[in-house]
Amino acid sequence: MILRDYQQDAVTAFFDGVRDGYMSGIISAPTGSGKTALMADICKTVLNQGQHTRIMVCTHRYELIAQDEAELKRYYPEAQTGIYSAGLNSRDTSERVIFAGIQSVANRGYDFGKIDLLIVDEAHKVNHQDGTSYAKLIKALRVVNPKLVILGLSASPYRLNSGLLYDGKDRLFDTLYYEIDVLRLINEGYLCPVISKGGVQKIDLNDVTLIGGEYNGKELEVAANNTVLTRSAVDEMMKYGENRRSWIVFCTGIDHAEAVCKEIASRGVSCCVVSSEVDQVDRVRILDEFKSGKIRCLVNINVLTEGFNVPEIDMVVLLMATKSPAKFCQACGRGMRIAEGKEDCLILDFGGNTARLGTIDAIIPPASKRAGKGSGEAPVRECPKCHTYNHISTMTCPACGYQYPAPSPHLPDAYDGAVLSTQEKPKWAIVDGVNYSRHKGRDGKRDTLRVDFMTDIQYKPVSVWLCLEHTGYAKKRADLYVKSVGGLARDIDGALKECIRWTDPTKIKIQKDGKFWKVLEYDIPDEAPTKSFQEQITAILG
Repeated sequence: MILRDYQQDAVTAFFDGVRDGYMSGIISAPTGSGKTALMADICKTVLNQGQHTRIMVCTHRYELIAQDEAELKRYYPEAQTGIYSAGLNSRDTSERVIFAGIQSVANRGYDFGKIDLLIVDEAHKVNHQDGTSYAKLIKALRVVNPKLVILGLSASPYRLNSGLLYDGKDRLFDTLYYEIDVLRLINEGYLCPVISKGGVQKIDLNDVTLIGGEYNGKELEVAANNTVLTRSAVDEMMKYGENRRSWIVFCTGIDHAEAVCKEIASRGVSCCVVSSEVDQVDRVRILDEFKSGKIRCLVNINVLTEGFNVPEIDMVVLLMATKSPAKFCQACGRGMRIAEGKEDCLILDFGGNTARLGTIDAIIPPASKRAGKGSGEAPVRECPKCHTYNHISTMTCPACGYQYPAPSPHLPDAYDGAVLSTQEKPKWAIVDGVNYSRHKGRDGKRDTLRVDFMTDIQYKPVSVWLCLEHTGYAKKRADLYVKSVGGLARDIDGALKECIRWTDPTKIKIQKDGKFWKVLEYDIPDEAPTKSFQEQITAILG
């Protein structure tokens, strides 16, 4: 088995992390990145460390258990594998690699003896609270083997209520071993590009409350299961999906899915619903007919987000809304695999998910804190004038009288923005504050002057690193910024002494660059109209 470059980088980073003392961590592997190849190579290396080393691969759905075992055997036929799953009617405990369902093994950790490596597939499903299934299993495995290593694999390493899986007080994982970049996979041809088309409106969520940080399912279905919305959404699907061969639609509930399926079928498109109410035999038949092309469209409710791999899918329709980055990424990922004759995947987002959660390659994770149990009450919003928090239904702030704008009329059109950061247009951001600090260079590299701009775009600063103590082009760029804000400093110490007197930009023009922002222009008071940074540098350098 020959790994791709990024797969080998991830494997190497995992073993380096363990050697450095990180006994649990995450490899973030997007859909289509070859997660099973990573797992197979890691398993082979661990098993070859000694004849008594053993591994458990654990997940939450029995379909994934059998799939993971079959894929490992394909990559590593010599592996001695077994399955422990009540759903699969198998209870192997002695093989060197055990594929298990967490529901079946949560209270039976001691039955397996010494396990050296626990691999958690779809790790974003892990709940880190004491007393939960994974906590019970890990506690038992660590009693037998205190040196147990835990590796989490996920396309989206964050949970709705606790943020990043490797961050926060009660985190289960210690670190992020490696993150495989989505844009790199697209640029190198391992994933297909994604695009969006449609209008700019979305499902009306004004009357949908939150429970446990997620939209109330019943209220969300009421908002989405609207005859006008369904017909207009299907109009867009027919318009933009005319030349697309394989569609998958995500709905909010069974009644909603049935209504959407009926509307699609009435337009002459072969369509079926896949839900928890469809028995196993019929589900297998429907999925086989979809894979063969006999059925063009599948409508589902949260059952085809993980472990469902049909590379031919070239249109994903989100007729649902979520606060969960993991759920959003998993849904979009169903259409990002490459296939013969497939140029890209169209995302029709009717739930405002992209605008809410960020582009697929630059997701904004939830806050890294423990969330309380959902109360079912509506959320609050902050008054932009006096910063008082008011109930979401409040139209006039009682503290200062600010009038919240009326909600825009609901139109059943899909999101028409960027679904990759590289598709986002530059925007001007208002600068609320600027902080200057020394950034230590690593591996013998020179220090830089870090400039953090606090803006109205996001809660994290937009950062620039000025190479004041470098040479050549980088030095010219740094000197140009210092001069433009009224400074004279030629090095970092001088800049930190005089920066309190600098005239800071009031606005910066920025563009998304992967997970970060790139600053294109600065708007500095009392100056001539600002040229682009490149234009200024060109003028100086001649």
